[in-house]
Amino acid sequence: MYVREYDNKDEKACVQRFGKKHRHKHARIIKQQGPHPSKQFFLALLDETGAIRPNLLNEFYEIQNSMVSENANPISIITFLYTLPTFWKGFKRDLEETDLYQTLNEHKSSYLGDKIELAWRKEEENARKSKRTPSLRRVLIKVFGIEFMFYGIVLAFTEFAIRLNQPVWLGMLVRYFAPIGKNGGNAGVISLTKSGDFQNRSQETMIQPIALGQLILYYTPNQTRITKDEAYMYAGAVVLCSLIYVFIIHPYMMGIVHLGMKLRVACCSLIYRKALRLSKTALGQTTAGQLVNLLSNDVNRFDVAVLFAHQLWVGPLETIVITYLMYLQIGISAVIGVTALLCFIPLQFWLGKKTSVLRLKTAIRTDERVRLMNEIISGVQVIKMYTWEKPFANLVSLARKHEIRAVTGASYVRGVLLSFIMFSTRISIFISIFAYILFGETIYSTRISIFISIFAYILFGETIYAEQVFVITSFYSILRQSMTIFFPQGIGQIAEANISIKRLNNFLMYDENKILCRDNKTENIENGSIKDVKDEIKPELAQNDRIKGITIKNVTAKWSESSTDNTLSNISMELRPRKLIAVIGPVGSGKTSLLHAILKELPLEEGTIDVNGEISYASQEPWLFAGTVRQNILFGLPMERARYKMVVKRCALERDFTLLPHGDKTIVGERGVSLSGGQRARINLARAVYKQADIYLLDDPLSAVDTVAGKELESI
Repeated sequence: MYVREYDNKDEKACVQRFGKKHRHKHARIIKQQGPHPSKQFFLALLDETGAIRPNLLNEFYEIQNSMVSENANPISIITFLYTLPTFWKGFKRDLEETDLYQTLNEHKSSYLGDKIELAWRKEEENARKSKRTPSLRRVLIKVFGIEFMFYGIVLAFTEFAIRLNQPVWLGMLVRYFAPIGKNGGNAGVISLTKSGDFQNRSQETMIQPIALGQLILYYTPNQTRITKDEAYMYAGAVVLCSLIYVFIIHPYMMGIVHLGMKLRVACCSLIYRKALRLSKTALGQTTAGQLVNLLSNDVNRFDVAVLFAHQLWVGPLETIVITYLMYLQIGISAVIGVTALLCFIPLQFWLGKKTSVLRLKTAIRTDERVRLMNEIISGVQVIKMYTWEKPFANLVSLARKHEIRAVTGASYVRGVLLSFIMFSTRISIFISIFAYILFGETIYSTRISIFISIFAYILFGETIYAEQVFVITSFYSILRQSMTIFFPQGIGQIAEANISIKRLNNFLMYDENKILCRDNKTENIENGSIKDVKDEIKPELAQNDRIKGITIKNVTAKWSESSTDNTLSNISMELRPRKLIAVIGPVGSGKTSLLHAILKELPLEEGTIDVNGEISYASQEPWLFAGTVRQNILFGLPMERARYKMVVKRCALERDFTLLPHGDKTIVGERGVSLSGGQRARINLARAVYKQADIYLLDDPLSAVDTVAGKELESI
C-alpha cells in the first residue's frame, strides 16, 4: 500500500504520508533515487507501523551532505564551488537544517577534546618527571603545530614567490613606453650614476614586482628595449601572479580560520572536561564568572591570533627581501626609507607588551563583574525583599566602570598600533624618494604624485622614471600591509593570546578528582587513587555475580591538603544490599563528607573504598535546571510511564502537579525559583529514585520538606 502510494512521487502523495511541513524534504529524497525508486528504498524509510523513520532520513542527509564537502575535487576546493548547491537551494526556497553541511569529524568537539586531553595528560606526566609546570602552549604546539607551520609555508610561498614579483613585471612593462633620452638612450631604462650594475641584477632577481615594473616600462613612449611580445609576456605574468595569489590566499585564509576554530573548540572541550573533575577545594578557588569568561572571551583570542601569527616572521623576512629589491632600483635611498619604517618596530613591540598587560587587567575586571552579576541573580529575591536594588546597582556600575577603564586603555593602545597603517608607510616613501633626489638621481613621470613632482621640481628639478615609481610604490604597498597592518596586529593579538593561554593554563592546574572508571561499575579507591578492580577479582567470579554494596576500610580523608585536621578519620564499614542504613551525628561531623568520599568527590589520604553497583544520589541542597518538572525528574533517561507514575506518587508530587499551571510540563526557572523549597526537595528526591540503581545515597533529602509531606514520605 505504502509503496504504491510512493511510486507516484508527486507532491500529493508526500503530503498524505509526511504532511505539508516535510513534503519538500521527502520529495527531494524520492526524486534523488531516479525515475523508478526501488521497493526496498521505500520499505527502508518505514517502520513496522508504516510510519516514517526520521533517524534514517537524518542519516541519509548526514551522508549526503558530508560527501559534498569531504569529497570535493581540488578545483572545487580552491574555488569553493562545492558551496554553490547550498546557495542555489537558498535562492529557490528557504533553507532547512537538512540542507546544511555536516560538521567534519576533525572539527567535532569530541574528537578535538580527546586529542588535546591526551596530549595534556602526557604533558602532565612529562612535567611531573622533569619537575616543571605543565605548559598548555607546548600542548597546543604538539597537537596543532604541524598544521600551523604548513599554513606558514603556504603564506611564505605566496608572499615571496608570487606577490613580490608582480610590481617588478609591471615596472618592466612600463619600460616599454619609456621616452628616448637626451643622448639618444632610453630614458625609461634605469641609469644609476653611482651603481651602474643595478640594471642587470634587477632584471635577474625581481619576479612579481619586476613583472609589474616591466609592464609599465612597455608603455613608455619611443622605447625600443622591450618588444611587443615581451610586453605581452610581462602583462600575462602580472595577471597570472594575481590569479595564482587569489587561488592560494583564499583557501589559505579558510584553512587558517578553521585552525583557529579548532584551537578554540579543543580548548573549550578541555575546559569543560576539567570543570567536571574539579575537586571541592578547586571549586572554592574559582568562580562561575571566571569559567564563563574563559569560555566566552579567552578562547576567542585563538580565532584572531592565528590569522596574524605568521606575519611575525614572514613580515621581517619580506622586509629584508623588499629592501634588497628596492636597493637594486634606487640604491641607498631605499635603505633610508625602510629604516624610517623600521624605526617604528620597537615602539610596536612596546605597545604590544602594554596590550598584554591591559588584556590581563581587563580579564580580571571582567571576572569580577561576571561573578558579581551571578551572585546578584542568585540572590535577587533577597535583594528585592530588602529593597537593595540601588546599592547593588551601584556595585555593578562601579565594577563595570573599572572594566571599561581597562578596556579603554587597551583600545587606545590598539588604536596607536593601527595608526601606523596611515603614517609609517607614507613617511617611508617620502624619505626614500627625497633621499633619491638628494643623491642626484633623475625624476620624470606624469603619473607621480603631485606633491612629489612639485617637491622635486623645487629642490633640484630632477626626474625619476615611471618604472621606478611604480615598482617602489608597489613594494611599499606590500610593506604597508605586512609591516604596518598585519605585523602590529600580530603583536597585539599574540600578546592577548599569550595572556589567555596563561589563564587557561592556571585553570587547568587546579586540583581535580581522580579519573573515574566510565565502563566498569566496580571501582576501587585506594590511597586517593581510583583503579579498576575487574582484573583483581577471580576469573571464575563474574562482576554481575559479586554482591552489590560498598566496603570502606580504614578511610582517612580531608578536603584540603593544607588542612591539618582530617575530615574523616579511620572509617571502616561494610554496606550490604537490601539494607536501609542511616548515618546520624551532629552538624559538621562528616555525614555529607562520607557520601562525597563514596562518590569520589573527597580525595582519600589513606584507606580504600570498594563500590560494586550503580549509584543514584540525592544531594542535601536540592538543585534544578531550567526546564519542565518532568525533564528535571527524568534527567535524560527514557520515559517509563509506570515507573514515573509510581515515583511521583511515592515522592508526594501528585498534589503539586494539580496545583502547577501545566502539571509536570510546567517550566521551572533556573534553580527552580518558581517552586517552593519543599517542592524542589521532592523533585530532587524523585530524580534520584527514578533512576534504577543498585545503591541510593540520600543526603537528608527531607530537610526542606514540610511536616505533612515529610510524614507522608516517611510512611511510604
